[in-house]
Amino acid sequence: METDSILFQSVSIFVCLILSGFFSGSETALTSLSEMKVRHMIEENPKAKILELWIYHPNKVLNTILIGNNIVNILASVIAADMMQKIFGNTQIAAVTGVMTLMILIFGEITPKTFAKHNAKAMAIALMRILKVFYTVFFPATYVMNKLVVAMIKLSGGKLDKKPQITEEELEFIINVGEKEGVLENGQKEMLQNIFELGDMSIKEIMVPRRDIIAVNVNEDFDSIMNKVVENEFSRLPVYEETIDKIIGILNAKDLLVFTREDVSKFNLRGMLRAPYFIPGTKKIDNMLTEFQKTRNHMAIVLDEYGGVAGLLTLENVLEEIVGDIYDEYDQDEVSDTEVEQTDADTYILDAMMDIDDFCEEFGIEKTEEMEKYETLAGLVYDLAGRVPEQGDSYVFGGSTLTVLEIEDRKICRIEMKKIQDTPVADDVEV
Repeated sequence: METDSILFQSVSIFVCLILSGFFSGSETALTSLSEMKVRHMIEENPKAKILELWIYHPNKVLNTILIGNNIVNILASVIAADMMQKIFGNTQIAAVTGVMTLMILIFGEITPKTFAKHNAKAMAIALMRILKVFYTVFFPATYVMNKLVVAMIKLSGGKLDKKPQITEEELEFIINVGEKEGVLENGQKEMLQNIFELGDMSIKEIMVPRRDIIAVNVNEDFDSIMNKVVENEFSRLPVYEETIDKIIGILNAKDLLVFTREDVSKFNLRGMLRAPYFIPGTKKIDNMLTEFQKTRNHMAIVLDEYGGVAGLLTLENVLEEIVGDIYDEYDQDEVSDTEVEQTDADTYILDAMMDIDDFCEEFGIEKTEEMEKYETLAGLVYDLAGRVPEQGDSYVFGGSTLTVLEIEDRKICRIEMKKIQDTPVADDVEV
């Protein structure tokens, strides 16, 4: 009779170890799969629909696993201790504890978890089918436990907010891996990275500044407006009354074409204007594509904090931040005009409107806090000069000399940069 009891206990220990391995493997298999991966599995395979339980009730499923695992591990140890006591008495309790700990680690933890880690996708559906039975059996216990855990976490100041399916950092990592493995071409990688950067950029960084806006006075005659359109090759022009701060509409250049065939005396600029679209300069770029699409606008007037015109933003400005510069048949001259032109080993001709971040990156200059107050290379030169510079003026910046090559109506157009030492340092600024 005692032999039958020992045999039954041995089988019970074996079953407990199997169940321990099952619970441990289930935990690892499920936690190894991201929510995005699980949803993809459900879309591909109808049988994977059972995994929705893990997506919608992860804490309850995890509690089921932990309760089940602890029950079978404790039960296995208790049965083993009782069995050894019957065989050897109380003298071998310590040895039994050590042996059971080792067996649980090997067969109930390490082996199943390692296997599940490398076969998570293949095992998840089958494991979840069995786990659902335990989920139903343990539901009263898991429900109470889940409520207690949530209460304790809230009392301790913890957060239970649902995490996103995939973070921005994870996406960027995937993009880098995709490019290294040849899944993404270099241009595609740059485009995706540019999209991420949009969320950190404000409109002020890419808008056409106020002084560079080509606008039409509402009182200008037809010929003057046509000359301005032909000369600048813009498809849309803002129209103002009295001052540029009073934009009253947007003129679409194609609306002027009808007057090349009809009597110009019928020309009425006010009657042709589209309503202007105003946006604050503090707005981020990342949602401007959607706004342009919803409002069916291609141009927006950027306002400063006082309600004055700070600049102008076009749909093309936003798209260029994603795909790079966009040129059409009228931009041949612009294609050849690069921001940086190297004339010899130590000399460069720079576009004064070059973004200060691009300037620092191009020449390995560490951007200081002082340099945050201006956005372009011209702003740096104005700061160094402390006044409106004149053509030919030179200023020492770190290990380089910056010379104003071209200035037009007090606006710096081109700058010559000549290195006077190998490594320019932004902290060493002299005038």
